[in-house]
Amino acid sequence: MSRLAEFARDLHESGAPVYPRLLEAADCPSRMENLGDVKAVVFDVYGTLINYWRPGFDDAGQRSRILIEALRRVADRFGLTAFLADMDPGAEPEKTLYDLYHGCIALCRPNAAKKGAGFPETKVEDVWEVILLMLERRGFDAEKVFPGVDGEIARYLAYAYNFFSLGRELYPGVVDALAALKKKNIVLGIVSTAQFYTPIDLTLLIRDQSRGVYDDFNELFEPDLTFFSCECSGARQGETMFRPLCRALLERRIIPEQTIFAGNDLVKDIGPAAEAGMRTAMFTGDRHSALLHGRERTIVPDMAFATWDELPRKVSKEKGTA
Repeated sequence: MSRLAEFARDLHESGAPVYPRLLEAADCPSRMENLGDVKAVVFDVYGTLINYWRPGFDDAGQRSRILIEALRRVADRFGLTAFLADMDPGAEPEKTLYDLYHGCIALCRPNAAKKGAGFPETKVEDVWEVILLMLERRGFDAEKVFPGVDGEIARYLAYAYNFFSLGRELYPGVVDALAALKKKNIVLGIVSTAQFYTPIDLTLLIRDQSRGVYDDFNELFEPDLTFFSCECSGARQGETMFRPLCRALLERRIIPEQTIFAGNDLVKDIGPAAEAGMRTAMFTGDRHSALLHGRERTIVPDMAFATWDELPRKVSKEKGTA
């Protein structure tokens, strides 16, 4: 296990933020109740597998306050506070860090666009690298925080900020549903907009929900069918990541029509997957994450499921219905 993974595990075990609530399903029509002749199911992550909802995020003012508080905790944990105060003595250190962070994101986006990505995406560790350079000019020494991992310190900061900012838990029944699909000899994959910490969190959350039965997310998902945007120089939208997925499926003698893509967003998940020739399943179990964009009549998934125990019951490897 890498030191970064150990850091993530220790932070996770110290008390991962969870925000309990009663899940309410969204109303989204679908073409069919069940799907057969399925050899692969590929998933989006955030809003589909992982519930990242946090109260207050729907309001811009509350969201800013939540993020500023998360940055205060990051600054205190990593010894940044005094250097941030030196940067702008008239502002709270966490507000200075908030402005630096969002300013760096604004600067990084044009660079991503120049690389030709289908949807410009910023790697969060690059943002923290820029912030660290600014702080180092003020005397901050990353080596004193984590000796021997100076080159990775930006990832530690990025992981901690994400950890303190958002909710982090699998939706109820995810692991059991994935295991049931695998028991049917259906292979599983991932295509998702993600950051470097996404596979780390997936491993930790799957380990928790399975009570240690699975020690790594790759025990459920096939590595050759797993595509994270942070590793593919672009976001998931459009054909950027579905094309390599389709090639990987064909190497397994699986055609797109034998593949289901499961997501929570009609425009970013269901529409592009259907255009790539795959069948689609919309997760509607959480109205906060089921993003319909008012397109229910024009983008219709092949199937919908409101709870995770429904999915393996509705999907079969045999031709016909499940």
